[in-house]
Amino acid sequence: MREIIPLNNHGSIQLKFTLNGKRYSFNPLQGANYSNERDLAQAKTVATRIRNDILAGYFDPTLSKYKLNPTENTRLTQTASKPSSKSLLEVWDAWVDTLDLSPATKADHYEMIRRMMVKARSGLTDTSWFTNASIAASTFNKRLGYLKTCLCWAMTEKLVESNPFEKVKTRKASKPEIKPFTLDEMKTILAAFERQHSHYSPFVQFMFLSGVRTSEAIGLQWKHIDFDRNEVVIRDSLSKDRTGNGYRRVRKETKSGSIRYLTMTGDLSNLLSSIKPSRATPDDLVFKSARGCVIDSGNFREDWKQLLADLGIEYRKPYTTRHTLLSHAIEQGIPITGVAYIAGHADTRMVMQTYGHMINRPSLPEISLTSNGKEPSKKR
Repeated sequence: MREIIPLNNHGSIQLKFTLNGKRYSFNPLQGANYSNERDLAQAKTVATRIRNDILAGYFDPTLSKYKLNPTENTRLTQTASKPSSKSLLEVWDAWVDTLDLSPATKADHYEMIRRMMVKARSGLTDTSWFTNASIAASTFNKRLGYLKTCLCWAMTEKLVESNPFEKVKTRKASKPEIKPFTLDEMKTILAAFERQHSHYSPFVQFMFLSGVRTSEAIGLQWKHIDFDRNEVVIRDSLSKDRTGNGYRRVRKETKSGSIRYLTMTGDLSNLLSSIKPSRATPDDLVFKSARGCVIDSGNFREDWKQLLADLGIEYRKPYTTRHTLLSHAIEQGIPITGVAYIAGHADTRMVMQTYGHMINRPSLPEISLTSNGKEPSKKR
């Protein structure tokens, strides 16, 4: 969702945003002044908390938890002006504790930033440990937003005098080119898996034919396959437990929270029929490792990478199987709304952003630069 930015409402501060079609507009700080740096920083902190709650599913539609009472404002105003001697790590931990995050959300970027701080052992106003980090531009920009908000909060709490991250510029994120696998490449890859890693072969074929996310394929159970209705139901996934050691997986809803019913093609139906055990129970996983356990995406990725190298096929992540299916769907004329449904997106926005260059792609206009199909004679 879009970032929530405090607005100037005739000198006061107002937060405006739209969620699920409903517009919200309120003043988080009674008596606050937009020109007051401390008031504005505190409003930004409230705005970030709202956004985090929305993303984590803890949004309070009454807005009561986001309105600071007069006592809280007075306490902040009367706090001594001398900054504390807390470290950046202590400031970060104190701020994160105020956000009331779920364990899963806290274990994502918040924990990754904390680990960067622990490793760097940086000073309170030092930013070099972050600006020199070798991370993707999109990740850098997202974490920079968290750091700016944290230090804004620290200013309101008199923990720092200024926000050093306000001067840090975002990185320009280049949009990666999506290069789907060709039909010949898919056939070559599947044949190689059948020869070298046969236990993965149905798993890879299913991802090529369905376009589901890797965690959705790993978590697929036989109760999700309805041969009578000829459909596969994608209602949840088996995702990595970010709060654990990274190896355990937990069953959760799909990334978008939606449930989709995918009508099986003949090839997909034949594939699933051929691998279904005679004594399969509804809760049994459809795809398993060679030892009959949950597929480890890390081990699979290593085999995938080596196999593509051996075949001389340009490396693309396993997730490209999803891009491949959706790209072929667009090329075959399936409407954008249909492609978004297959992908499990709530609307067509993501499809347009990712695959817009493939939709209604025009040919160059015919321009004849020769006379009667012949090259023009050269002047002497």
